[in-house]
Amino acid sequence: MKVLVIDDEREVCDLVGRVLLRAGFDVVTAPAGEVGLGLLQDGGFSCVVVDKLMPGLGGLEVMAEVRRAWPTLPVVLMTAHPQPFQLGDAQPDVVLLKPFPTLDAVTDAVSVALENARTGTPLEALRDRVVAVVTDIAPGLKRRGEQD
Repeated sequence: MKVLVIDDEREVCDLVGRVLLRAGFDVVTAPAGEVGLGLLQDGGFSCVVVDKLMPGLGGLEVMAEVRRAWPTLPVVLMTAHPQPFQLGDAQPDVVLLKPFPTLDAVTDAVSVALENARTGTPLEALRDRVVAVVTDIAPGLKRRGEQD
């Protein structure tokens, strides 16, 4: 599986890349959001790991473009600023806090993002489960939009 790592800090990009390489991923790194989006055009990526704050095109903008152009591509958003922030409709699959508590946190984040993409996001799974429970409890109720 090929992972794109986008971070303007070369040391972080190299570290994340090496950790993911050791875990068996193919890794491509990009020093800026614009460069990363250009690489995504070539296709073949299984996941994007992007830093939230970068000069130029930041991680939130990159994530919004990924969601628009490749809606099923998992995104891990790295941030050293975990305070609440407005994401709008674009949501990361995983938020990875910097500094990383362990190097395993990097591979764990990518693995969780890939698993969520494979099985559906937790929110979608919860919604489907709620619909199933409500249908079991009240089978005579019609779902919104259903006709007689």
